[in-house]
Amino acid sequence: MRKLKFIVLLLLPITVAYSQSLSKGQQIRLMYSLIEEHDSDSYAMLQSLAKLPTKYKLNGMTITTGEPTKPEAWLSGKTAEDIRGSLNTVVHESLHNFTSYYPYQMLSNESSHDYDFGDSYSAFMIDGSDIALVKHTDVYNSNELKRDIPKALRTFRYNPYITPKSNLGSQKQGIYGLLDEFNAYFRGTLISYKLFPVYREMGSDNPSAYLDYMQNMSSIRMAYFEFKYYMLAYLNRAETSYPEQYEGFMSNQDLRRTYTLIHDQFEQLNENIDQRITKLMADLNNQGIESYIKDNYFWVQNRGIGMNLEAIELLKEELSKSRYTRQHDAFVLN
Repeated sequence: MRKLKFIVLLLLPITVAYSQSLSKGQQIRLMYSLIEEHDSDSYAMLQSLAKLPTKYKLNGMTITTGEPTKPEAWLSGKTAEDIRGSLNTVVHESLHNFTSYYPYQMLSNESSHDYDFGDSYSAFMIDGSDIALVKHTDVYNSNELKRDIPKALRTFRYNPYITPKSNLGSQKQGIYGLLDEFNAYFRGTLISYKLFPVYREMGSDNPSAYLDYMQNMSSIRMAYFEFKYYMLAYLNRAETSYPEQYEGFMSNQDLRRTYTLIHDQFEQLNENIDQRITKLMADLNNQGIESYIKDNYFWVQNRGIGMNLEAIELLKEELSKSRYTRQHDAFVLN
């Protein structure tokens, strides 16, 4: 999904470096060089995705998958800043492809898996050396959560991930599709976070560069709270309305391990982001460059970026309720 842009107030003049148009080849080379330099795990994922065959032999059957979408298809715009701002989407969408295509590679390499036609799997990248193969159990459609999510908590990702009813994996694949989105948003947020050295170098001459850094990261970081909420609400509904499915989720150790690891990484990333924001404001103010957070915006001098702080606080408050903390504690593996 393309991410909604934040409202930017009182824009400063755009420099030539930001507006210079790049050829398609230059865009692609910049994309790969930035990902390789700043996020080796995502770069390895893209390399693995590019090498996948389109046919596999599994239990005497030939499975044809077609080709994944090329990463550069997710680039938007033509300037260097456009490319930097697109990397979270490139990683996010490419990881969806990896999660759905790579299971066939793993299944074909591991004879211990008794694949039957119609079985569904996901390959969740935990890091560059840990790919979790998770077999899907029976699910109900996540669209049913529209009955449980109050209007105050229907953030902009409620539509389309929960409603209207569609063929999105977050709906039809239930908890497995929601976890896929959770992981994709984590990885997209992570590449944006890791690009800080690039913006720090630009910020030494133009402090407004830090607003572009925050714009590329702030919206997607909220997905941690949104998809944690959706997954725990999903498990709560399964426990009360679909007990056999709930037992299937609780018995799926691969699913629970994957949820635990991705959750803990995303949680730590958000803590790191908060610490970086605090330090960045202090550093800028020490240089005589006014920076602060006010009225849900992060400001540098006379330019501000929305932070979704009010929506995040509402989600935090909801997630602190016992029905969610109990469900989370029951589901994670220690």
